[in-house]
Amino acid sequence: MKATILLFGLMLCGVFSNAQKVLLGTILSKDSKLPIASASIFLSNTSIGAISKDNGGFVLQPFPEGRFDLVVSIIGYETYTTTVVSNAIPTNLTILLTPKVKELQEVIVTPYEKNGWEKWGDFFMENLIGKTPNATACKLLNKEVVHFRFDKKKNMLNAYADEPLHLQNKALGYELKYDLSVFEFNFTTKIFFYQGYPLFSQLATSRKRVEDRWQRNRAETYQGSLMHFMRSLYRNILIEEGYELRKIIRNKEKQYSSFFSGSASRNVDVLINTPLNGDSIAFAIDSTTVGLQFNNYLQVVYKWKYMPESYRLTQRGMGPKQPMTAELFMPDPEKVVAVLANGSYFSGKDILNLGFWAWSEKLSNMLPLDFKLSK
Repeated sequence: MKATILLFGLMLCGVFSNAQKVLLGTILSKDSKLPIASASIFLSNTSIGAISKDNGGFVLQPFPEGRFDLVVSIIGYETYTTTVVSNAIPTNLTILLTPKVKELQEVIVTPYEKNGWEKWGDFFMENLIGKTPNATACKLLNKEVVHFRFDKKKNMLNAYADEPLHLQNKALGYELKYDLSVFEFNFTTKIFFYQGYPLFSQLATSRKRVEDRWQRNRAETYQGSLMHFMRSLYRNILIEEGYELRKIIRNKEKQYSSFFSGSASRNVDVLINTPLNGDSIAFAIDSTTVGLQFNNYLQVVYKWKYMPESYRLTQRGMGPKQPMTAELFMPDPEKVVAVLANGSYFSGKDILNLGFWAWSEKLSNMLPLDFKLSK
C-alpha cells in the first residue's frame, strides 16, 4: 500500500501568556455597510471566540501574546481572515464581509457530485478525521453541509462545506467547529492537502472519571505528535524529549525491463545513520520565533512509543513493534518554516508529512495550541 502524502496546513498562531489584552471590532456587510449579527469571530486553533451583537460589535478577550489568524464566518458570507499581532492590536477593527455568490449548478463545468456523501463520505472521513484510535469516538454532526466535486481530467477530488463542520470528539473531550477552506486529494500523485480554521470548546461533564480519561487521552495523543515535535524543536530539547533525527537522501533509479521497451524509475532511499541535533536544522529568527530548514528528507523517530496496531495494519511488511517513525520533506530547501513556542508553524505548504504523521495528523488527533501537558 502506498503511503499517502499529507500536506498538513496549520494557521498562523501565536504564543500564549497571561496578558489580558482585548480586541474590539465591528462586522459589516461589504455591499450594504449594514451591521451583521451572530457572526462567529475566533482565533484559529484556540478556544477563544465571540459572537457579534445586533450592532455588529464584538469583544474578543483575553487576547494572548503573539500572532494569530483572526477568523470571521457566518452562513451566506465568505469567510474572512486576517492576521492580528498582540503588540499591535487595532483600537477598533472594522471587518467587511463579502456576500457569497450563489453558484448555478447547471452552468458549472464540474458540478457537485449527485449523492456525493454516499459516494465519497467514507473517503472524506478517513482523510480528514482519520482512522486513528480516537477517530472511533468522533462524530461529524452536520455531514449534510459537505459537497464534492471530482475532476476526471485532473483526477482530483475536492470537498466544500456550506458552513463550519461540527465535530464532536468524545475521545479527547472537545467539540470542534472547523471552517474548511481546502480539501483536495490528487489520486495520481496521492497528495492530500487540507486546510481550515478550528475553534475548540470543552465538552461538558460532571464525572471526574470521564474528565480524567480525557486528560489521559490528550496526553497520549500529544506525545509523539507533530505539535510535540515542534515545541521540542523550539526549545532545542528534541533528544531530551525522546526524538532521533536522521537525514534521508532520496534518489531516482532507472529500471530497465527485457519484456517492455523503455524504462521506469523508483525511489531509492539512503538513510544517513548519524543522528542529528536540533541545531543542525533550526536556528533563532528572533526572540519568539525559530526557523526550520533542511535539505532532502528528514526521518523523525519518537523512541518512547510504538506505532499503534491500527496504523501497522495499513502497512505491508511492518513488524509488530516499531517506534513511531515519520518523515518530513521541504519541497523548496531555500524556504524557512517559522515555528512558535506553542508548536504552531507556518507556512504549512512548505512542509510535507510522510509515514506515520501522514496517517495520524488528522482532526481526530487535533489539540488546541493552548494545550499543556499535565505533570
